[in-house]
Amino acid sequence: MNTENMTLEQRLARIEAIEEIRTLKNSYHTLINDTEFDKVSLLFTEDALVNLGYLMPSEKPVVGRSNIDAAFSSMKTNEKQSQVKQFLHSHIIDLNGPESASGTGILYACYGVRKESYIVAGKYTEVYRKIEHNWLFEKMELTLYFTVPINEGWAGHKRHYLVNSGKIVPDYDKLVPNPPV
Repeated sequence: MNTENMTLEQRLARIEAIEEIRTLKNSYHTLINDTEFDKVSLLFTEDALVNLGYLMPSEKPVVGRSNIDAAFSSMKTNEKQSQVKQFLHSHIIDLNGPESASGTGILYACYGVRKESYIVAGKYTEVYRKIEHNWLFEKMELTLYFTVPINEGWAGHKRHYLVNSGKIVPDYDKLVPNPPV
């Protein structure tokens, strides 16, 4: 965005909005890492959509704050999952207006499934909306690059192990430079 023709007040409002959205995003990952899953839904609009791909049991998007609350709250008692620690970087935010924005962020995560350790990487694509002076998630989608056991590594033929949805994710038959997701 070209800020050259903006007033100082407009530039300050832009910076404040970007920082508020970054705080929102960091709050999401902090709640996940601190296992405060029952608070995650408070970061979303009433009509929000969350799609975490094949990590979700049905692989279908979860729509609405109450459904998002149920989905994340169930993570607290999921005996299959023993640890989730997520680390976001390269968060880019584009303001679309005074109450609308979009953004992306790169995820690196460490998951524990029973006694097995996994490394996970992907890209979040999000839409944010400002409601009553607070920025919230309106849409959150995750494209997974890989979910692999640590002892397997991520550069082999199989890169998607944590498929909760039952979806069949193809292996890479031939290792080529930088294969697609």
